[in-house]
Amino acid sequence: MRRILVLILLAATVFAVAACSSPSSPGQEDIERARDSYSKGFYLEAEKDYERYLQVEPQGEFRKEAWDRLAEIAVSIKGDYDRAVVLLEAMYLELGGDQDTAWKIMFQLGEVYSELGNTAKAIEAFEKCLDHAQGNPEHVYKTQLRMARLYRSMGSYDLVAATLENCADSAADDEAKAKCLYELAQSYTFISSWSQAQKALDTLLALKDISDETRSLAIFLEADIAENDRDYAKAKELLESILQTYPNPKVVETRLANLPEVVPEPLPLVPPKQ
Repeated sequence: MRRILVLILLAATVFAVAACSSPSSPGQEDIERARDSYSKGFYLEAEKDYERYLQVEPQGEFRKEAWDRLAEIAVSIKGDYDRAVVLLEAMYLELGGDQDTAWKIMFQLGEVYSELGNTAKAIEAFEKCLDHAQGNPEHVYKTQLRMARLYRSMGSYDLVAATLENCADSAADDEAKAKCLYELAQSYTFISSWSQAQKALDTLLALKDISDETRSLAIFLEADIAENDRDYAKAKELLESILQTYPNPKVVETRLANLPEVVPEPLPLVPPKQ
């Protein structure tokens, strides 16, 4: 009798464990299989299971994860930007109620449209980004930087300047402000507006709380301006000052080696004493 009771208890335990381990929702197996395939690099298998999860779990708690992975596979693994557009637009319709999530989706959509060469649609996506970035200075400045680069690729330097000046004015900290000013100075050099570029760099280098890397990038650009002005002595001095802080010292060394030789000015002749 006791043995029968023990067997009954064991059987009950097995059934209980089986019940606990069974899928708690229709798409549980799909999401777990998708994660496993993705972690092993089987992206096409993962893609199928993420798609199935979205189909069978219209209110599933892991839908954002599935959308994110599908967009990532489309862009980074398959390079299928047309499919990425469809995925991101559908994702935005579903998840765009959250400002942070909406900003990330639109920013990625802007990048995808840019890769497709559809600049108008890219700008439209980044404009929506700005709407969702309100109250988040980091998102605002990142969006404005990206928009300015697009305007620059279009040759619309008036929009480049306006966007980057606004970017610098609204930046929440010195480092973000410096990045906007550096992009502004660089843009001015592209149209040979050297005095405007130097003005932006002067403002940038007056900031206190910026990284050594950002400061060295600005000084490197100053050296470009000095070289354009044929002030090779100043260019040499500026480049030597960032040999230890520039992200790629070899670039600085190469620039120094290619600078025209600076010939010292002759000393004035002193007439002999009478």
